[in-house]
Amino acid sequence: MIDLLREMFATPEAQLDPYVWGAALLGHFSIGIFLTAVIGWICGAWRGALIVTLAYLFLWEGGQLVFAGSGFTDSLVDATAVACGAAVAAGAWRNRGAVVGLAMLILAIIGTAGVTRRNR
Repeated sequence: MIDLLREMFATPEAQLDPYVWGAALLGHFSIGIFLTAVIGWICGAWRGALIVTLAYLFLWEGGQLVFAGSGFTDSLVDATAVACGAAVAAGAWRNRGAVVGLAMLILAIIGTAGVTRRNR
């Protein structure tokens, strides 16, 4: 577990293995679900999802871009996975199956493209 975390934090593009990359993608997805559940409990599902998505994009990924020199594409993929998790949490909370399905489809497309790219 420690080796996985060390590899993930080494550089934003370090996840060359498709399984490690997939785990990182699902980790970001889970962050979106968890934070939306917590923040949404305080201020509502959709407002919480919006806060999580924007805060993660600008504060965390923006900070990585500025201070760690991470790649723009990597930051965009991570932020999109968090947004998908936020949409799934809010959609499930408010019984919006189409939103949940669309978010899962977007995550599957990103995941398939990323794993395929790493298998070449």
